[in-house]
Amino acid sequence: MEISVIIPVYNTEAYLEECLDSVIAQQFEDWECLLIDDGSTDRSSSICDLYASRDSRFKVFHIVNSGVSAARNLGIEHALGTYIAFIDSDDTVDKSYLSRLYEAMMQVDAELIVGGMKLVRPLATEINTATQGLVIIGSEDSDRFVELNRKFLLYGPVVKLYHSDIIRGNNIRFPLGVQYGEDLVFNLEYLKYVTNIFVINTADYNYRILSEGSLSSSAHSRNFANNYTQWKIICSFFKGKKINSSNAQIYLSNRLWGIAYDLVMSNKLSVKEIKSAFSIEFMNDLRAFNKYTISIPSWLRISMSGRFYRMMWLIQRRAK
Repeated sequence: MEISVIIPVYNTEAYLEECLDSVIAQQFEDWECLLIDDGSTDRSSSICDLYASRDSRFKVFHIVNSGVSAARNLGIEHALGTYIAFIDSDDTVDKSYLSRLYEAMMQVDAELIVGGMKLVRPLATEINTATQGLVIIGSEDSDRFVELNRKFLLYGPVVKLYHSDIIRGNNIRFPLGVQYGEDLVFNLEYLKYVTNIFVINTADYNYRILSEGSLSSSAHSRNFANNYTQWKIICSFFKGKKINSSNAQIYLSNRLWGIAYDLVMSNKLSVKEIKSAFSIEFMNDLRAFNKYTISIPSWLRISMSGRFYRMMWLIQRRAK
């Protein structure tokens, strides 16, 4: 068995059959598909069972609702493939999806393959790809690695082909109890044990962006604690791998100051909560990572430098 496809499923009956049909249509045929039904309360469970009865390559696991991380981890435990790919149950893949990932792996013997995706919105579709080629993780290819982060191609587990022995050999799993960012934690943990990534610039994955529900309903979270923790994880990884180019600093600065702006403009916080968020650690990071290129209002810089928390509170209230 070459590729194990892991699909966590939770209440996606409206899209699930289209997703599974796209897996069946793959040009690459040496795959198994593990459907982890995470306690669905709609028709998703019966749809999974139906496809398993029709095609023995589908294997279904019904579990009590435990969250997407637990579902994916169960898939990892039961995967038999040399390589592992993930698909979200409300997305679809083009027929060349697995074959292109696999062919790239065979040609360059990379430790991780990363492809592009189509961002499918109700009114428009956007192509999101990065420059094709081998990326050495470290100072040598800092800018290429930053490009993958800037385009959010390293955040989720989809559009990738992983070595199952690297995952199992280093006991890499999706963290439990994390509301947002578990995908990034998993990927950065995986990247600790590899030296290179091969990028293909085709977009064979159709990432459905929904207004609510499902696994892919939100491109990012506006929760300050989650975002800041995630930023620190990325920053620590960059430092450990010596990804220290000027573009890397700009990327980290833009993300951090964007988090600060979102915090103040969230329209939900009290003066006390704003003061608590702007801790000494956070303020020191803002001072250290000041090479941002995004547009930051002067009032925000002034109010933060002077710690004028009530001023921030008044501004966010007027922005409603």
